[in-house]
Amino acid sequence: MQRDFIFGQYPWLGAPSPQGVIIGDDLDAALSALIYLRHNPQARLVGIYAGYERLYLQHRVQPAHFQRCIFLDLDIYDAHCRSLGHHIVRQHAKDQLAGFGNSCNLNELAGRSVSSDFNRKYPLGTVHFLLWLYDLPLPANAMSEALMWMADSAFINGQSHRFRENVGEWISQQMPHPDLLDGFENKIDTPEFESTIEMLQEKLRLWGFQAGNGQVTSKHRQLSGFQCQPLKNMQPDEMSAYIIHLLNVLAEITGWEVPQHQVDIGQLCVHQGKRQSGGVGDLLQGHSLDAFLSRNQVFSYVFPYKNAINYTVF
Repeated sequence: MQRDFIFGQYPWLGAPSPQGVIIGDDLDAALSALIYLRHNPQARLVGIYAGYERLYLQHRVQPAHFQRCIFLDLDIYDAHCRSLGHHIVRQHAKDQLAGFGNSCNLNELAGRSVSSDFNRKYPLGTVHFLLWLYDLPLPANAMSEALMWMADSAFINGQSHRFRENVGEWISQQMPHPDLLDGFENKIDTPEFESTIEMLQEKLRLWGFQAGNGQVTSKHRQLSGFQCQPLKNMQPDEMSAYIIHLLNVLAEITGWEVPQHQVDIGQLCVHQGKRQSGGVGDLLQGHSLDAFLSRNQVFSYVFPYKNAINYTVF
């Protein structure tokens, strides 16, 4: 991947401009938001997409305004939207995927799909891509480094019992980053690093954040990823307080402070979607992926496995 190409193809990732930012609801999304908001001081947080089924938005922000928004750490299937995500969204090379016309997806950039190099799909978080894209060093303290590797369970993916070779390829070749490469080669597969992760997770618990239901565990201490996702179906004021608290804690740990007016999301309203899952064959029924997305007016979707689709409609 080349920075010049990415900034040329997706100028909204480069030149600052007034934008509303809508983020996912986990650690990776929050860290990514801090980086993006610092890079773009005219941007403002205006919403959270929680659990891939609920949109918490400022009252003045309606779906008709999404073309002026950036969806961060999300893959939104709408040609008017600009989103930055990293899940597998393509089944075959022939898929048109017109709804991603203005969106940046890391697996798309690298040519990964269900039918091509699925096992070499992007194994890190959005925050790791932004660290590389903006050529940012890691904050110079152990807790910050642990935070970066905890996002999207990247440290577990990079261990020898998981996908170490694939993580190494991305960090050293696709988006080389000296600090991440040092952590990958010398730290994340060790008991000592897991001890630091464990201490950080305990601090996050004390600060009121949720571990979540991790599907994988670490090699040495069987730690989960601890993604700080909020409880399901929070009331709007609870969600606003939770996300602001998370951003403020992460800013304190990393030193990535942003002006409070950029993250003071204020009063929110909820738009309820419906998240569904199913087998590829059962859902597509012989039709193309493009036809399925159009027919069902899909708002967001991913292929978590080769033979399954998770998707949301509003």
